[in-house]
Amino acid sequence: MSGKSEKRKELIHRLPRMLKHLILHNGGFKLLALLISVFLWAGLISQDERLTREKTFNDITVSVTGTDTMKRNGYIVTSNLEELLTDVDAVAAVPQQQYERAEASAYNVRVDLSRIAATGEQELKLQSSNSSTYGRITSLNPSSVPVNVEDYVVRYRIPVSVTVTGEIPDGWYMSTPSVDPPLVVVSGPRSLVNSISRARVFVDPAEVDWTEGPTVFSGALTLYNRSGEEVVNRLLEVSYDNVQLDSVVLEATILPTRTYDVEKLISTINQVAEGYEVRAIHVSPESVSVAARSDVLNQVGELALSEHYVDLKDLTETTNFQIKISKPSDDAILSNETITVTVEVAPAEGGTEKNPPAGESGEEPEESRAPEESAEEEPSA
Repeated sequence: MSGKSEKRKELIHRLPRMLKHLILHNGGFKLLALLISVFLWAGLISQDERLTREKTFNDITVSVTGTDTMKRNGYIVTSNLEELLTDVDAVAAVPQQQYERAEASAYNVRVDLSRIAATGEQELKLQSSNSSTYGRITSLNPSSVPVNVEDYVVRYRIPVSVTVTGEIPDGWYMSTPSVDPPLVVVSGPRSLVNSISRARVFVDPAEVDWTEGPTVFSGALTLYNRSGEEVVNRLLEVSYDNVQLDSVVLEATILPTRTYDVEKLISTINQVAEGYEVRAIHVSPESVSVAARSDVLNQVGELALSEHYVDLKDLTETTNFQIKISKPSDDAILSNETITVTVEVAPAEGGTEKNPPAGESGEEPEESRAPEESAEEEPSA
């Protein structure tokens, strides 16, 4: 036993020298071998897809899918998904070889609206896809979002009206613009769509090209409810023939205008009844504007009236006379197609008859001073 004990003691005593010899003898080769072993081990580890590292992605982009299917099923999300899907974080198990190249877009994080099957408040789960190259998502925060869901409805034949804002420039006329299309389709949440009564287009004269002839331009659509209030909501869609619209086409005709004095064209003939007098004669309107082609306006010196004389014969009370105005051309536009001549008649003061010309009072017109035997004759043209 003592012999074995001595040998053990001798081995323990020699062990440090043996280790020192083992390390220092051919130390360079041994160190190189060690480094080669480490590199080989690292290479083998990186090639093993089963070995992964966690990688965190902050504020990732979450896509929304299934919108069309959801609408075909008769539903629509009224919550603001863009706001709900901000600040979403993800943790992925990424193979070590791809760790640096891995991006959040590789996992297609999404929310699928086609799964919605009821109205009211719903909880939508966030989904992701595994990647054969970049691994898989192990956790999402938040993992789901709450949304409100309504019925998706479509209303057809919503009329489009046109309103011209501002003043038309002096010397110009624009016909009421025609709208294409005159009717549109509005779709969206039931609560909003059912409140829509019409669509309007506002035309700003400052944006119109004031050149004679037909003109075509576009106008933005604005929706209004039955109370006349503007309705603006991102969930409302306006379309025509399955094409979404944000504006419509307007067509109008622009013509130059000229104003003509018609008061001076009216005269009076004959006299009021004995014992009465003409207090005043008023012509309304005193002038008329005509919109027509330039070549037509250049040939018109004054307007043609159906009558140029007002017959005062035997009038005993205030009387209105309607006189028609003739258009200078078939396509001409008149601001008034008739003029009204009002003759104010009252009992004479002092028994003297007075017949002033149109627009004046207190002076007899030339026709009323004619001899009695010829007072009822019509003047020659």
